[in-house]
Amino acid sequence: MILLSAIVYRNSDVRLPYLKLELGGLLISIILGISIFLFRLEKGNSIFNIVLGYLSIIPALLVLRGVFGTHLFRSASLLYIIMIIIGVIYLIVVFIVSKRYKQEVDHLNSLLEEKNRKTEEQ
Repeated sequence: MILLSAIVYRNSDVRLPYLKLELGGLLISIILGISIFLFRLEKGNSIFNIVLGYLSIIPALLVLRGVFGTHLFRSASLLYIIMIIIGVIYLIVVFIVSKRYKQEVDHLNSLLEEKNRKTEEQ
């Protein structure tokens, strides 16, 4: 937050209040902590947890917009573009992780089948 404040100060000569920056940073940290908790939930449908975790990140961007206002985000469309970029990156990560997980499960299943065949032969 302080780094972004320095960028705003350098570009537009506007000093943002320190308390506002710190409270915004604390609120964003809480929101991101909740979203990470939702991502790691093992109860319920995993896809639903992923979507819920992603949707819980959106308020953090809105808080960021509220703290920095128009000094950092010239228009609201930039905020939406950032949300779309985060969504695409997250989609790619989820796809890669699910593919690796499926390969690992297939490998472990083949090892179990091989072990079962060996025990049946004896």
